Amino acid sequence: MYPQVVLYSQRLRDAGYRLGYIGKWHASWVRGPLDFGFHEVADTTAYRDARKDAAQSSIHPPRPEATLRRTAERMMKWPGSAPFPMWGYTEGPEDAAPDHYRTNCAIDMLNGLAARKQPWHMEVHYIEPHDPYFPTKKFLDKYDPRSIPIPRSFHDDFRNKPGMHRRESAIWGDITEEDCRASRAHYYAVIEQVDAQIGRILHALEKTGQADNTIVSFTSDHGDLAGAHRMWLKGWMPYEECYRVPLIIRWPGRIQPGSSTSALVQTHDLAHTYIAAAGAEKLPFADGHPLQPLFEDPQRADWSKQILCAYYGGEFLYTQRMAISQRYKYVFNGFDFDEMYDLEDDPDELNNLVGDRARRKEAGELRRALYEMMARFNDPYAGSGVPVRGGEPPDRYGVMRYLSRV
Repeated sequence: MYPQVVLYSQRLRDAGYRLGYIGKWHASWVRGPLDFGFHEVADTTAYRDARKDAAQSSIHPPRPEATLRRTAERMMKWPGSAPFPMWGYTEGPEDAAPDHYRTNCAIDMLNGLAARKQPWHMEVHYIEPHDPYFPTKKFLDKYDPRSIPIPRSFHDDFRNKPGMHRRESAIWGDITEEDCRASRAHYYAVIEQVDAQIGRILHALEKTGQADNTIVSFTSDHGDLAGAHRMWLKGWMPYEECYRVPLIIRWPGRIQPGSSTSALVQTHDLAHTYIAAAGAEKLPFADGHPLQPLFEDPQRADWSKQILCAYYGGEFLYTQRMAISQRYKYVFNGFDFDEMYDLEDDPDELNNLVGDRARRKEAGELRRALYEMMARFNDPYAGSGVPVRGGEPPDRYGVMRYLSRV
């Protein structure tokens, strides 16, 4: 992150909150949670220099003496790589699993925060569910791969799609429908295993007596293709399996239990939601919206009609931007031609409609929306005329060279 970035955690601290952070930290290579307003950390797994925060933790519940035995069931190999395990299972005591220990840390921190007189904010970041999929056998035995359906996209022929789709699928080698079913059984088992740990945290919250005065949010930083389009993991692939993640929020007295919304929201909306709930100073950027209006009326009509998703080429040197509406997704690919999918009629995203004359109007509207959002958020490729970090203003060699607005 740029040095001038301000996070919601810093605003919450300024508003008098006590902040705790447990688990995975992938927000900065060199700075950790303690550099962004958090008071205490536990069991942090972090990038490079940000690991230093782990040494500051005062929370060290005892670790079990027993260890898990790991059995790999499926090895895969990319071109030029050594074989690696993609899924399997572990055997041994449930409390020997890393997510169980992370939950123990969270419960210890929760009890400490709840015992104070000041308001608090705590985050627990599990690595799971994530590749490789290695649930404990207790959870894996609940799933029969034969009963799991194959997604229609498994047979995607990538016709009229950028060549990277075909290339990504090809790197996984010769895979079968049985591979897809087996991987999903293991993936689902890992999800249920994490759910069990979240249940332990919610139970601990109940025991503090503060559950009725606490917002609980559950979400994920990405999904997993898990065999869709004959691919796994996540990354540049613009499919719903990667981008559409669960978001569940509980706020007693403010959110009607069981209510839901089809509104387009994003994970960074949570930052603005927490700021508004705490009465803290607003963030210096407006890339998201507090979700409180949707809590009051989940079906309100005055919500954003499109959202922007940006991929900056973390794995390859290319650029990708997406405009997503309730029905359509437009994908600008700086490395190849673009894509557009009808998420209502084609939820498996098999048919690229970007060149369909009958959808020219919809494509044009989404391209214009994409331009507008990129300019509003000062995207470095937007051509908005606003310099980024003191550089020169974008000119005609920006995204407008390839992304027509007409």
